[in-house]
Amino acid sequence: MEAGNVVTLGAICFGTGAICLLVHPAPAWLNPSLIFLGGLITILLPVAPDAEVKHASDTGKSGMPVWLAICIFLLYVGVAAFTVWKDTFDHGWIMPFLTAGMFVWGGGPVVLPMLMTFLTPQWISPTIFLAGISFAEMMPGPVFNISCFLGIQLAFNAGWNWLAGIAVCWAGLMLPGITLIFGAYTLWDELRKQRLYQHALPGLNAAAVGLLVPTMFVVYDTLQERSPWQAGSRALVVLAYYLIELCKVNVPSVVIVFGAVGFCWALAQ
Repeated sequence: MEAGNVVTLGAICFGTGAICLLVHPAPAWLNPSLIFLGGLITILLPVAPDAEVKHASDTGKSGMPVWLAICIFLLYVGVAAFTVWKDTFDHGWIMPFLTAGMFVWGGGPVVLPMLMTFLTPQWISPTIFLAGISFAEMMPGPVFNISCFLGIQLAFNAGWNWLAGIAVCWAGLMLPGITLIFGAYTLWDELRKQRLYQHALPGLNAAAVGLLVPTMFVVYDTLQERSPWQAGSRALVVLAYYLIELCKVNVPSVVIVFGAVGFCWALAQ
């Protein structure tokens, strides 16, 4: 890739991350707006000429009837508009899950700053939220599975049945994305063939990666505030990254061992 294209995609990625860090708490519409902006930039400033854009072949699958797909997609748009209109974060602990599910695009970790900002400390303890992140990272599957852990905790706090808490939080976070997939799948083959979309895709991807940048700062800042052993916490973070990324030690083992180290330090005080 040419140096100029690297600069363009880097600017989209890190510019997206910088904006998310500056605008805090971020409104629900900010994430998709930044992703669309990234795509618009690479449409106007293509990172690959038309001759190098790959032709997308048909998948051989047509999905549901077009009219039904359009109805599902319109339902998604309608619910998204409702969540913005109702100023959802002032309406209890359920609506943040729905809003995050509607508007958080770009990877599972992107959902963590939004949920942490609007659930802690009013609805759930930051310490419990951080524990939920640890459990979600230890388990197979997407980070969105944290909704089940948080659903139990929030249900207990509200006097609900814990199964109801799991169902409501999981549905709020997962079903919007599933709905969008069904609504867009029927027209996916045609969309992939469009030059406009193919030029937008690098910018869309770069912005989506940029949304992950604030996660590190928001989550780590919360950890620092709650940790009774801040210097040790920083050291464990560095060692954990080394073990997981370079030594390929499995995540559950690292979490359990380092949790035991922290527990032993607490007992020694």
